Amino acid sequence: KNAGVGSQHPELDVERTDAIRKSEPCVSDCENVEHVNVVTDTKCSPTATPGSLAQNDNVDRRRKTTNLSASPHETNTYTPLHEMTNIAHDSLQSVMKSKRLFENTLTERKKTPVKTTASVTDSLSVSPNYSKVTLSQFAAKHFATRVSSWANCIEHGVKDVTMRVTSTNAIKLRFSKDDELPSYFLGQRDAPKCSHVGKSTDMSEWLSGQGCDSTLFTGKWIQNHYRWIVWKLAAMERRFPEQLGGRYLTYRHVLSQMKGRYEKELRSAKRPAVRKLLNRDVSAGMPMILCVSQILRFKSKLPKGGDQRVGKNSVEEVRLELTDGWYAVSAIMDSTLTNLVEQGKITPGSKILICNAQLVGSDDGVDPLDDDYYTDRRQAPLFLKITANNSRVATWDAKLGFVHPKYTAHQGGSLLVKSLCDIFPDGGSVPVIDLVVCKKYPQIYLEKIIDNENQNVVSNHLTEGEEAARQSQHDMNHQRASEKFADTARKECSEEVDEDAPTHWKEMEASHSPQEHYEKLGVTEKNIVDDWTKKRLVLLQSMISKSIEDSLKDHSSSERKSVPYIKVLVKAFCHSKQTARNLDHHARTQKISAELTIWRVSEEQLRLLKEGTVVRMKNLGVKSDRDGLLQLSAKSDTQMEPLSSEPTQYQLIQSGYEERCPRSLIRINLMSKKMEPTRAKREVDVIACVIKIQHQGDNTSAAYLADESGFVMKLERNHSSQNNDPFHLGNVEASLPAVVAFCNIQVASFDTTEQCARGSWSISSCKAPRHLTQSRCEELQAWCNSFSGVEHCRTVLDRINAGIPICAGPFNRYRVCIGYVLGFDVHDTNSDPITSAMNVVIDYGEEFPLTARFPLHLLPQALRLSQNNSATRDDVDGPSIVQRNLFSHANLHSNLSILGEYFQNNQTLFHFSLETTSCYGDAVPMPEVTKISIATTDALSRLHLTRG
Repeated sequence: KNAGVGSQHPELDVERTDAIRKSEPCVSDCENVEHVNVVTDTKCSPTATPGSLAQNDNVDRRRKTTNLSASPHETNTYTPLHEMTNIAHDSLQSVMKSKRLFENTLTERKKTPVKTTASVTDSLSVSPNYSKVTLSQFAAKHFATRVSSWANCIEHGVKDVTMRVTSTNAIKLRFSKDDELPSYFLGQRDAPKCSHVGKSTDMSEWLSGQGCDSTLFTGKWIQNHYRWIVWKLAAMERRFPEQLGGRYLTYRHVLSQMKGRYEKELRSAKRPAVRKLLNRDVSAGMPMILCVSQILRFKSKLPKGGDQRVGKNSVEEVRLELTDGWYAVSAIMDSTLTNLVEQGKITPGSKILICNAQLVGSDDGVDPLDDDYYTDRRQAPLFLKITANNSRVATWDAKLGFVHPKYTAHQGGSLLVKSLCDIFPDGGSVPVIDLVVCKKYPQIYLEKIIDNENQNVVSNHLTEGEEAARQSQHDMNHQRASEKFADTARKECSEEVDEDAPTHWKEMEASHSPQEHYEKLGVTEKNIVDDWTKKRLVLLQSMISKSIEDSLKDHSSSERKSVPYIKVLVKAFCHSKQTARNLDHHARTQKISAELTIWRVSEEQLRLLKEGTVVRMKNLGVKSDRDGLLQLSAKSDTQMEPLSSEPTQYQLIQSGYEERCPRSLIRINLMSKKMEPTRAKREVDVIACVIKIQHQGDNTSAAYLADESGFVMKLERNHSSQNNDPFHLGNVEASLPAVVAFCNIQVASFDTTEQCARGSWSISSCKAPRHLTQSRCEELQAWCNSFSGVEHCRTVLDRINAGIPICAGPFNRYRVCIGYVLGFDVHDTNSDPITSAMNVVIDYGEEFPLTARFPLHLLPQALRLSQNNSATRDDVDGPSIVQRNLFSHANLHSNLSILGEYFQNNQTLFHFSLETTSCYGDAVPMPEVTKISIATTDALSRLHLTRG
């Protein structure tokens, strides 16, 4: 009866259960009861029809696709490989590498056929009427959707010793010989005094009695499978206590499972996944699902000179023991997976989907049954290296082993990462991901200049134009240096080559007339001379070239290298429609962007990466976040391909893709006043009229942009001194005002002095293609040519030249004042001169003068501007004023009248930038001078006439 029940529940996998807690305390020889695990195995019914299996799989698959989760490392997290329950992977069989247990297996089976008697079939109680079901189907059929507690399991007949079975002590379990139920653990103090079974010799004798060839299995093979069979059967009882309590973990069922493994692995030569990996017969990068059987911890003492803080005398290394239910392998994790283990998100019994793993250690394959192979020791012969980005926690009922290729063919044969938020910066490469190209930036070059003397490296990022200029200059310098060494090299190489020349050739060259000497030679001598002449030419060319290269290396002080690359702003592609359940998660993930850098980009990749296209990429590198963007990297050989089906516009919108749209100057002014936190959000495209180009030194220029709104943007760019046209306008003086379209401009903080938005030209900025912005450019050009547009541009230009704020109202905090200095005074003569408030009185054309605070550090600047002004009168002794000790705090009070008299006689028209701070109560706000300069009278006159 028990065996009949067992045959209904084939396919034993491992499940982490969280609900078996709080009911019974932990026993000393078992793992934490909070992580009791469910393990199941395969024992397929011989009469299960393919139709029934396919129907069950389809029903189960439809049920699982609704189990979604946001985090990639939480229990029951949905991944594309969850639809792989009950997948047989018989197509991956390969020839063994001379392993001892598989030598001549098929030949021995033909020579000695096994006779199965009726008594054997009866003893196993295998019924031919049972069909194969999955764990999820069994749980749904019996409404066993919740994990039972310790007390509930005991109540339904699960023995206490069964509740304490773990993957480490399962090999010590012994069964009662009378009822074949689990009795105790070997080495237990209070072991019952009764006959027991469970030793490897008992099972070896039983297998031999069943007609199994004893030469095909060993004692270690029996012990290994006994461990995994007992663990899974015990976990099965704990997962389904009402249905299987006290009836599933029996010695008879263990023998039945052992016989099934013998038939599959030894007689049919079908090796499980982990054994193939350890034999190095398959790639470790194949997608597979393994179960965590142990968490291994190894402590090492810190070396001398290490971290000697309290509690840091040793360092702990965490590893995992992973199993496919047949064999185990030790796994090395990255820091991200180690943190997940420490946080309790990965525990014994968790199923992990792994791909792109690496098998490190011995170059030769090993067998898990070798005497020197152990997984719980530090010095294991082979390790499986896994990373967080190539791993996911699988569902509790997912089948262990390799994933069938038909379930991964539609996602590149690997794990498809569906969201950028599932990528860990320190979690290794990204196996497969579908990305939407949101923005494609111009190609850039990374220039590295290596100093040959001290090996210092100077890096510069150049545009295509700058790279062409640098490379041309480098080639020219190289050519000049080559010509410099060419004459010397030619002379030295000629002397060296001519030493081996034949005698007839030397005599001909030494004669007064080589041509006449050549005519007197015989046929044989002429052939010798002709052959040597040709050979000498080839030798000279080779030796001269090598000599010039060596001379250049010896005399060159630096070496130049240049690597092209391109940056692309991407977002994860959304494949399916969003439901109400995951709508909030999708709203968060579609805002996440990443910056993809492709080094040594190829022409094919440039053609493929177009804005608005979806590209599938494999094995992308991951770096830490920068400027709020996840950093991805690729190379010229990175696999990239478009999706097989064209994405719909709805899918692109759901993925967060937005077509390029130029921002108006109104919107840019608002963005400049309220800065966005990330660089990507501060990046805009703009179409406007260039009113003025102002050079702010040899390496900096500023362009003032305007449109119909009346707002202005000041665009600044740093460039080389040789660049006379930084904004790509052609003839600057003749073309202004000019309509331009710029891409990838970074919005900077608002300019409070000029009352306009600021923008910076980055290395990714460029002039937009005309066909993308043609309609808007034509509309703005028509306005710019109209009478109102011409007048508006002229007014804005006059305001810029005059230093008048472009947009400033009467209640603006930052204002401008144009006027003459009438005098200075100190607000409080009894206070400290260093901290006293010095005021300036300004005549700005109104009925009453303006009084403003004047910082002391602006006083020397005001004097210098006044002296340089052409309006300085001859009767004013300017140098003597500056040479006097007027700026001493001790003499300041007594010299205020002298300063006032000087500025009154000078009659210099100043441009004052004022800032009025907030005040409370009855205090009257007083403006403070923040900047002073000479007023431009011409621009002020034109502005006054225009307003009039």
